[in-house]
Amino acid sequence: MTGERSLAVGVGRAPGQPAAFGVVAAYAETTKFRSVVLLTLGAVVGGLAAMSGLEGAARAAASARLVWATVATALGCIGANAITGYIDRGMDAVMERTRHRPLPTGRLRPGQVLAFGLVLVAAACAVAGLAVNGWSLAWLVFGVIDSAVLYNGLTKTRTAWNVVLGSPAGGAPVMVGAAAVSGLPFALVPFLTAALVVAWTPIHIWSLAIRHVEDYRKASVPMLPVVAGVPAAARCVGWASLALCATAAALAVGAGFRPAALVLTLLLQVPVMAGSLAVMRSPTPERARRLFKLSSPYLAAVFVIVIWQSLTV
Repeated sequence: MTGERSLAVGVGRAPGQPAAFGVVAAYAETTKFRSVVLLTLGAVVGGLAAMSGLEGAARAAASARLVWATVATALGCIGANAITGYIDRGMDAVMERTRHRPLPTGRLRPGQVLAFGLVLVAAACAVAGLAVNGWSLAWLVFGVIDSAVLYNGLTKTRTAWNVVLGSPAGGAPVMVGAAAVSGLPFALVPFLTAALVVAWTPIHIWSLAIRHVEDYRKASVPMLPVVAGVPAAARCVGWASLALCATAAALAVGAGFRPAALVLTLLLQVPVMAGSLAVMRSPTPERARRLFKLSSPYLAAVFVIVIWQSLTV
């Protein structure tokens, strides 16, 4: 038993590296760093979109709050990802795609990961509440609850609506940044940007679920392709892509994009629509994988366009 545990803890550590390195690497793996970067960028986008019209000392103060809101968002996303890893540890151990994560391999214990996540979420709330403002804190808490509690804790293993119910969590960081700058719970352009993330999420997750449908079926996770079948899920991806493009157009109009930004935004919809239609016509794992891989750069590119528009108004 001791030998098995030692082997599990050593997974992911190159020969000659100290045990502490393996533990740090395992904690880093629980953060799902790439998703944290994208979500944290959302907070920056929301804040810059809300900064229009501010000048001088007011702009400097808002910029300082945005920096702290970005820190809080990063901490909150890392903490939420760790908590969801704790919640998902049973299904992760069954699925081929996730069985090498730190909890299934035994590199970390469940209590360690849960404590890590809770501490970081608490730190994120402290930063948002003390260094930013109450509305930023409210949006941060909303995002964590929707992601960790509503999606992973309550609906992921119970209903095919899980992704739809959990998608608002992806837009919450945008509103955290916007509230930090404006001090208000709502601003139009950040809200439309957050809505874009909400519309984007089903395409991102359902394409992954089509790619790994047998994994989800084996783990008894009722993702849409498992419950409704792959062809029906592929049709839903197609409809979702239309909703995404419509939301992107609403964002461009609502934000008053200049001609260059408008054209770039519209051009970005072409590969997403093409990829979604390809999955609809023939929902093969490879086509679903390509759409999944395309979705994150797409969102990052739209974020960059919003930032460019906001900084050059």
